[in-house]
Amino acid sequence: MLAVTKVFLNFYKLSKENIQAKWGNYTYIVADEMNHFLKMPMDAITFSSVTLNDMLRYKTPLPVVQSYLQQQTMIYSSIIKNNSTGVYSYFNGKYLDGSHWTPPEDYIPNIRPWYLAARMAGGRVALSKPYFNLQTSKLMMSVSKLLTDGRSVISMDVYLDDFARIIKEQSENDAVKEIFVMTDDGFVIAHSEQEKMGTNLYNNGDADDTKLLREYNGEKSKSFSLSLKNKSCTVYTEKVTDDWNVFVVLDNSSLYQSFNLLYLTFAVVLIFLLGIIVFVFFFMDKKFSESELLTRDVRAVADIYVAVIKVNLLNGDMQPIRRSKKLDYALGGSYKNYGGRILNFVDVIASDNYKAIVIEFMEPLTLEVRLSEVKTVSLEYVDRDGKWMRLRYFVIDRTQTGALHHVMVAFESIDEDRRQQEALRRLSETDLMTGVHNRGSGEEKIREAMRLEKHGMFLLIDVDKFKSINDNYGHQAGDEALKLIADALKNIFRESDIVFRLGGDEFAAFAEGVEKEGVGKRILDRFFKKLEAADIPVLKGRKVTVSVGASFFPKTEADSFEAIYQRADKGTYESKKHEGNCYTFVL
Repeated sequence: MLAVTKVFLNFYKLSKENIQAKWGNYTYIVADEMNHFLKMPMDAITFSSVTLNDMLRYKTPLPVVQSYLQQQTMIYSSIIKNNSTGVYSYFNGKYLDGSHWTPPEDYIPNIRPWYLAARMAGGRVALSKPYFNLQTSKLMMSVSKLLTDGRSVISMDVYLDDFARIIKEQSENDAVKEIFVMTDDGFVIAHSEQEKMGTNLYNNGDADDTKLLREYNGEKSKSFSLSLKNKSCTVYTEKVTDDWNVFVVLDNSSLYQSFNLLYLTFAVVLIFLLGIIVFVFFFMDKKFSESELLTRDVRAVADIYVAVIKVNLLNGDMQPIRRSKKLDYALGGSYKNYGGRILNFVDVIASDNYKAIVIEFMEPLTLEVRLSEVKTVSLEYVDRDGKWMRLRYFVIDRTQTGALHHVMVAFESIDEDRRQQEALRRLSETDLMTGVHNRGSGEEKIREAMRLEKHGMFLLIDVDKFKSINDNYGHQAGDEALKLIADALKNIFRESDIVFRLGGDEFAAFAEGVEKEGVGKRILDRFFKKLEAADIPVLKGRKVTVSVGASFFPKTEADSFEAIYQRADKGTYESKKHEGNCYTFVL
């Protein structure tokens, strides 16, 4: 009798822990999907702020800044699709809008929530309090960032429709009583009960809302139990950004329905002692079938991963939850001695450049410390096929003394996300008209080359009489002239060299390894020949010529970007004194 009771209690504990782990992971995945939605506009604002900071430093004219914001709005509308209204900025005391919106006369940008949120956040990306758009009646929020002058701000408005979509999809689960995402101060971003969207649960919530929030603030835990509307419930929470939270409220009568039956059945077993052996075996077979269903639920959650294994850290045993060819090859059919198999894993999953860091991350002896305060840790790396992956550890349970017992090791493909971010970064660093680097990215790449002590030749290129081309032949002819110069530079210089447009009719280039004037002259002569051979029909035979100033890095041990720029600028000034295609070296 005692043995049967012990087996029953152990099975009960294991099954309940499986259910709790499943819903903990479920809540984490919902929060992770929301975080992914917010990451794109936050990355966009971060990338665009780099160029705007450069424009502040070089006192770029406001029309040029306005044009840049319009370009960025066009870029982000194609990447972020219909979730953004465009990029705008309070720049050097002036409001500039990338979507051609003209504010009313009484519009004061530096008292708007998006501006104040950025000022309060310092240099970090800030999320303003969500609000309803009066024209569309949709919930929106501003993503903004303070620029380096301490008073200018770049911002973007995004719709929060995807949050409502996620909540609606997840609320269809029978076990979910309600699900919502809320800011720390109580504002509801999305709620399975539509009427609560946009309200403040601390100020306007009903008695159950007040009870739930009081319990949440008192527990400071990711899961807790309480009674709502006379029903026992379990609440799971997870962070979305620093000050938003997703709440999943589950009805315990649905969640633990099988356990209520279990209690009743066990009481019958105690009463009918004579039939206990037969009954227990029959009942345990049924319960183990239910346990298999729970395992399948966990596997369904794991479908977002390429491979998943459950690891017993106490004895090194492994259990595949989601298998892959690479995982099977790495383990060679043996699911023992996890700690001793790390090198097998790494040889199969990681590229040579990432092997050392993946080995260090997978070391089981350090997991206790790394997972002492959090439920999961992750590492991004490149696999042997050149694709980006994310390796993640989840805590499943601990021993009675608090030591880690079981963890989940999951491998997730993030190659598409990384490629999308890389495309966004490249677009933000590229001059849209000419296809070369823009000023911000070009200058940063040269500074990085200098930090790495790479020697080379720096050029400043200025188009001769560019205003006259625009005035006499039109701005389209001027654009064609700029594209011609950019194409000639890309043709003459190597891919490893740095070519960028400073703005207007000015370009710059840095050729690594070119340290002698004779070599530099040969490069420039080829560049001039390209320009002389080119023909722009709209110019009716007029040739495009340039004036070039050149200098070498380093001139002294204390040489800097500002110093070589000044030397090259002096050379350009001297070249301007001569008619057409002239260069001057300032050593």
